[in-house]
Amino acid sequence: MTLDDTTKTRILNSAYELFVEKGYRGSSMRDIAENAGIKAGSVYNHFKTKEDIFEAVFIEKHPLFRILALLEEVHGETAEELLTNAVNRLDTELQSEPGLLNLFFVEFVEMNGKHIPQAIEKNFPFDSNFMKQIFQMKDEIRDIRDPVLVRAVIGTIFANIIFNLFIGDAEPRRWGTQSEMTDVLLRGILKD
Repeated sequence: MTLDDTTKTRILNSAYELFVEKGYRGSSMRDIAENAGIKAGSVYNHFKTKEDIFEAVFIEKHPLFRILALLEEVHGETAEELLTNAVNRLDTELQSEPGLLNLFFVEFVEMNGKHIPQAIEKNFPFDSNFMKQIFQMKDEIRDIRDPVLVRAVIGTIFANIIFNLFIGDAEPRRWGTQSEMTDVLLRGILKD
């Protein structure tokens, strides 16, 4: 890694910390430079604007890609076990690093989601081992087209995790336990 690469990495790491803590509008180029331990002018050697920095941070650290990377580590003998392990793994990870979702909310609220298509185009892994495991268990799953299945699995897991953040450590008797929510994720809400 060259000195330029090291400086660029410091800028991106600094910007990530500030964006998840203060948001896009609450973070200035000067703040980013100061937090990175460099002169403000050095930032402009790598990025023209603060939005260029945000775009680079968002593409590199988009929570969906972190979630997909974590799913690669999840295994199970059955579809139920695989999905239960996935929900539990993601819930644990996102509770330990809430900045991942903060970045998504900054993109969604302050940037109107304009960087999402580029981030997905650049980073979405179409050869996911997690999804390959699910496809190998197709006989345990309703007949659903593959892209819809991918969207349903990832979207439902993500929605469950976000809702857990909203309710915090609320009483499980009122809101249900993680295992109850996983059961609904796997079986839906309609009777057979």
